[in-house]
Formats: sequence, structure tokens, C-alpha cells
Amino acid sequence: MEKTQVFTPDFGNTFDDYGEYREPSVTPPAKAAKRKRHIKRFRFPRLIWVAVFLAAAVILGLLAAKWGWRWADDVLALTRPDQEVEVVINDSDDLDDITQTLKDAGAIEYQWLFKLYCKFSGSEHYFDPGVYKINLTYDYHALVNNLMASAGSRETVKLMIVEGADCFEIFDLFEENGVCSREKLEEAAANYEFDYEFLKGLPYGEANRLEGYLFPDTYEFYLKDEPEKVLNRLLRNFDTRMNEEEMEKVENSGYSLREILTMASIIEAEAANEDERFKVASVMFNRLNNWDDPKLGMDSTVNYAAKLLGTSFSTELDSPYNTYQHAGIPVGPICNPGLDSIRAVLNPDQTDYYYFATGVDGLNHFFKNYSDFEAFVNSDQYQSIVAGQ
Repeated sequence: MEKTQVFTPDFGNTFDDYGEYREPSVTPPAKAAKRKRHIKRFRFPRLIWVAVFLAAAVILGLLAAKWGWRWADDVLALTRPDQEVEVVINDSDDLDDITQTLKDAGAIEYQWLFKLYCKFSGSEHYFDPGVYKINLTYDYHALVNNLMASAGSRETVKLMIVEGADCFEIFDLFEENGVCSREKLEEAAANYEFDYEFLKGLPYGEANRLEGYLFPDTYEFYLKDEPEKVLNRLLRNFDTRMNEEEMEKVENSGYSLREILTMASIIEAEAANEDERFKVASVMFNRLNNWDDPKLGMDSTVNYAAKLLGTSFSTELDSPYNTYQHAGIPVGPICNPGLDSIRAVLNPDQTDYYYFATGVDGLNHFFKNYSDFEAFVNSDQYQSIVAGQ
């Protein structure tokens, strides 16, 4: 039997460019994802949610209204009592200190709110040291306006500086009446640069630097004031009183203003009344101009020297103010003279007096020679321990 031949087609090189033929692999179909089971959850009815929201809104509104009213009441002082109180602002107080002072006085309730108002209104640096009378009905704006130096609510005190008071007595007077402390006044007097021509050239550093220029008068001062402002009031008054006419007389005298004030201060300390000023001035000029050893020999200058040194009176004190030891005019005034004593130096009586001493009648008695002066001092008419020689 003849074998049947299997036909195998021969394509030659027809498919060489297509590479080797491979049967495609068939990826089995992915299994369907397992369906999750739906779980039912409980939900509040929408009406309940609305009720809860409204309740929360009402509560928040009530709280906002309550605190909003309180804050508004504090800012506007709607319910504070009509009562006047005193508050003190010190030099070193910052905004925190001031708000605490106002809270303690009952003028504000919320310190943070007042500070916030001051910062937003730009008034946090408006406050001035002092003692103020304010009313609890003042709102925040009124409080700020009434805690400044220019406010009429700032408390004042009227003081009279007598002629012949020295700077330390004046400082004590200010401290005793609540104007400023003696320590701060001494510091300002010694080192603060006051802008006056008559102070040019005066050395800094001593508490009595302004001696002679603190013009005696009656003044009204703010309580708890700054020392520079207090002293400037007196210096400005001196500048006003020593006008062009008076300064022209000083220039024509042949003495400097400081020398005139120094002699005037001695007259103020030595003269018992206004009429004696011109006689005491004549004694000083007679000693300065006619003695070979022109020592004024005034006890008032030694008293001042003793005060500066913190010791007792002695004509042997080592001090440039001791006119028993040093010839000529002392280094500076010994107190603060008034205009009458200054004018006495500029217009002294023309006398032959070289000595004077205080009698039991409280008046000074003047003498031309030492023997008459000594006889008076040794008599029962002389009682004072203060004698000019």
C-alpha cells in the first residue's frame, strides 16, 4: 500500500523578517471582586440637628451678649458710680502699672481691654507722672485725656519760696509737699542741662549748682512732677525778672552776674529788713574796695560752708565759702536772693560803715570803726550770735 505523504507548505524565506512565531498566551479572566455587604447606620433626624444648632447659636449669642455688654460697660463707663478718686502715676510706671492703678481705684475692670484700647488708639505713651483727681464715670477716652500733664484733673499745690532760702531748703519744701523728692531734685540740679544763657559755663556735678538762680516767689506746682520741670519753673521766673533793664545794670556794674548774685545772697542772709539791704551792701563794698586785706568776714557764708561740710560753725573751716579765711567775693551764692537784694548790690548806699551786728531789738546796728563795734558786741544790747565783721 502506498504511504500517503503529508503536505508541508514551504514558504521559503518569506517570513524571515517577522522572527519566530509564538503562540499567544491567554491570561485567564480575573475573578470578580467580592461585593461588600451594605451596613445600615443610625442617623439623627435632620430636625434634631437643626434644633441642636439653634440651641448652640442661642447659647453663644447669650454669652457674647453678656460679655459684650460687660466689655462695652467697661469701655464706656455705663454703670460705674459717680465718685471722685485719686490716682498716682509715678515716673517709672509703664502701661501695666498704670492699668493696675486704675483697676485698684475702680476706674476700669478689664486691664487687658484698657491696654488694647491704648495700643490701638496710640495713647499708651500719653500718660504723665503726677497725682490726679478722676471720676469713675470717665470712659476710656476721658481717662486717657485726664491722666496727662495738660489735664485740669492733675492735682496741684501752692508754695511760697521765701527770699533767702537756700537750694536745700527749697528741695525739702518740695519733698514735704509731694512735688518731687529731694534726691531727684539734687540730681537734676547737679547734672541736667537747662537751656539758659545765665547758666552757661557753670560746672556740673554739685547739688547746689543752681544756688542763687532759684527765684523766690509763690508758685503752683503739680504733685509728683518731674524734677527738671519743677526747677525750670524757678529758672524761667529768674530769667523773666532779670530782664534787659536789670541785666544792663549788671553789665555796667563791673561785676559778673554770678558775683552780683553772690553778694545779693549775703545781703539776703544778713539784712533784717528791706532798708538794711542797702547798708549791708555798702559795708561789703567798703571792705572789698578799701581794706588792704579785703575779707568780707560774714557769718552767713560760714554757716553755708558748715552746711555743705556737714559740720558746725567755725571761722576756721576750710571752705571757699569761708569769708573769714578767703578774700574777695565767695565762689558762689549762699542762698537765693530776691530782686530787692539784687538791686541793693547794684545801688548800694554811700556810707562809711565797715561793721554791723544784730541787737536784741532784732535789727542790725552799723558802725564806722572797730572800737564802736566791739563795744556794742560786749554790751547788753547785743544778743545775737550772728555778727558781721
